[in-house]
Amino acid sequence: MIRRPIGLALLTALATGLVLAASVAALQDERAGTQRAAATFVAKPSFEEPAPNSSTTLPPIEALIPLTAEGVTNRVAPSVAFVLTQQGTGSGVVVRDGLLVTNAHVVWPDRTVSLVFRNGATFQGRVLAVDPFADLAVVDISRLANRPDPLPQGAIEDLDMGSQLWIVGYPLPDEFTPEPSLDSGAVLGTTEWDFSGVSWFTVDAPAIGGQSGGAVVDTYGRLVGISTFGSRETMTSIAIDDVMDRVDELIRTDEVRGLEPRLIPHSGARRTLEVELDGTWDQELFVGWLPESLDVEVAAPNRNVKLAARTIAGIEVAAGQGEIGFQPGGAFPVILAAEAEQQIAIDLAGSLPFIRFADPDHGKSLERRGITAGVYDLGRDRDYFYLELAADDRVTVTIESAARTHLWVYGPDGTLVAEDIDESGFISSNASVEVSTEIAGRYIVALENRLSSISGYAVVTR
Repeated sequence: MIRRPIGLALLTALATGLVLAASVAALQDERAGTQRAAATFVAKPSFEEPAPNSSTTLPPIEALIPLTAEGVTNRVAPSVAFVLTQQGTGSGVVVRDGLLVTNAHVVWPDRTVSLVFRNGATFQGRVLAVDPFADLAVVDISRLANRPDPLPQGAIEDLDMGSQLWIVGYPLPDEFTPEPSLDSGAVLGTTEWDFSGVSWFTVDAPAIGGQSGGAVVDTYGRLVGISTFGSRETMTSIAIDDVMDRVDELIRTDEVRGLEPRLIPHSGARRTLEVELDGTWDQELFVGWLPESLDVEVAAPNRNVKLAARTIAGIEVAAGQGEIGFQPGGAFPVILAAEAEQQIAIDLAGSLPFIRFADPDHGKSLERRGITAGVYDLGRDRDYFYLELAADDRVTVTIESAARTHLWVYGPDGTLVAEDIDESGFISSNASVEVSTEIAGRYIVALENRLSSISGYAVVTR
């Protein structure tokens, strides 16, 4: 993923002119089996059709004459926004009057985001819905005066191998005023993930930090995709056809389709935390806000617990056995993770209040043959499921996801019986193991997100 982490000094400077997505006070307050697994993870306010903008007519494509680089910038950049969150920066695209689309990994878990448009307009947009399977988020900008026009749209069927495309987004600005960048590349191929119902295409243009959620347009300036993730050599984007289908679905219904609503908690903070860990596959997470420093230690009865403090994106900022402490140099949300090699119950004592994040995916049951949906809510998130198997059984467990996954299967006695690490995500492979049982009982399927952001997955057993 190519959300760009933002430096603390620049974040402070930008926050002077922009309202950050959440405050310290707010923090202290608050398929399974289906083929298209859209999910709304935000307590969604209703979306009202905006009052007519100064112009809601799509810019015309004059006789489909290819645009120069300057022409692409002039036509596309006004409808692409710089997106600022607590964790970093990204880009967003106006796809319909009053609606902006970006990536889920850009905005999660914020409920509001700060936007800056090329004309200098700033706005605090509400996150209406998040779909972790398609890596999409919908932001309400209907109250923005003189809103930019939505971009005209093309279709993935119009793209051929070698088609020339342009990418417009906002890398992290060196100055206080962000400027859009323009890159180009040729289509290398397309990829589909059946479970998500979404198609991606890849171009031979480098992924630049901050371009996540930006516009990918053809040589006529028509929007054909939303840039999502990539490498130094390639950029992968979501096809606009599927983007708009998802936008319609996310706006139309609050149904989560078998996935429980999951919000990062904002209430119930305590300085002493009771922790029960079921085994080496378990991981308990707690959310806090760091104003100055952090000190956490295991109070009783056993200090044989690994503690780690991480950012929302999973970047580890401190780790220790039994205790941790560090000076962050600025305020940002932090995740406290606790792990142990055996079943254990302990108390944690911290220098600031933390809130337990009750992961809805922990301890669910898997069907012997079936598909179960889940979500990596945070970077380095670890989930686990139970699978009842008979003696002399054989089962294959596969994790389908855009995220890189570490997969373990433990036997009824807690011993590791199978393991696989996927280093590339669904674009080329999935984590998969085959388990042959000698004894009947409850097996544990554990999986960990090796990517730095929210991502949906499917556990396939057969």
